[in-house]
Order: sequence, then C-alpha cells, then structure tokens
Amino acid sequence: MAFGDRPFGLNAIRLISRTVTPVTVNLPVSRTMTFTPRMMGGELKGSDQLASVAAFIEALEWEIDEGGMPLDALALMTGFTATLSGTTPTQVNTLKLLTAKAMPYFKIFGKVLGEGIDDVHVKIFKAKLTNNIDGQFAYGEFYGLGLSGVAVADGANGLVDIVQNETAAALPSS
Repeated sequence: MAFGDRPFGLNAIRLISRTVTPVTVNLPVSRTMTFTPRMMGGELKGSDQLASVAAFIEALEWEIDEGGMPLDALALMTGFTATLSGTTPTQVNTLKLLTAKAMPYFKIFGKVLGEGIDDVHVKIFKAKLTNNIDGQFAYGEFYGLGLSGVAVADGANGLVDIVQNETAAALPSS
C-alpha cells in the first residue's frame, strides 16, 4: 500500500451493541461520519514567558448523518425496542421514545475506500448518544437523521482505532 493513496467517500457504517449477545446494524445510506478528539489542556506561564504546555485527549465527539436510518439502528443507540405488528402488506414497525431512560453504550465502525484496493476503517469502541436526534421532513428532500454523541475509552481497546488496510477488508462484526 502506498502511503500516498487517498481514502475517498464513505463506504459503510456499522453499529454494534455492547451487550452480552451483540446486535449488529448496518446503516444503509450513510452520508457523513465525523469524529473529533476532545482535547483538554493548559498552559503554565510565569516570568513573562510560556514555561510549559500540557495536552491530552479526554474523549471523542462523533456525528453521523444518515438518510433513511432503520428503526433497529435507533433502537440499538437508544436502548428502546422497535416493535413489529401486522402482516405484509400492512406491517407497522414502531419505535417509541420514552423519557427518563439512560442511553446505552455501543460501537461505531466506519469505512472509506482508497484510490487503489486499500481502505481505511475507524473503530469507535464505546460511544453514547448524548445530543438530540435531529430529523426533518422537508418538501423536495429525502428524510435524513442527524445523531451525535461522545465516546470514552473502554479499557480493553482504548478510545478509537484508525486502521489502514493494504487490501480492503470487511468491517468487523463485533
């Protein structure tokens, strides 16, 4: 793999629950995935000069913009249950959001393809939905959903892995 290869686009996002029996949901129409380390730092000044600087990564902020997110993905991120009723062609799938429920932790794995046969994976190991779920119905536009939150280190894996594969590989399922 040449280090000059340029990853391009967004190929896939996979969500995985952090439960005893993991549930995996692939997001079908992922538009953007962003991840930004949240830095904590400080400066020590004295004698009219900067004497020292300290900085470290405290957490990771993430955002996903999805077109047509499946309800099972929202259920995985919120801890609620999607219920299916009826039979085809009149089935109804309902996710009821309730108050006073702690959001669960989950994993987010993202993938972009390189210019060649390579790819880059981002693995966020302990994410939580911490901000509003932004959805909008608008004339002349497809329904989209924006989600964001914070990730913390999970002890075994750390905070985030960024992996470049010489030959493209499937996203992990756990």
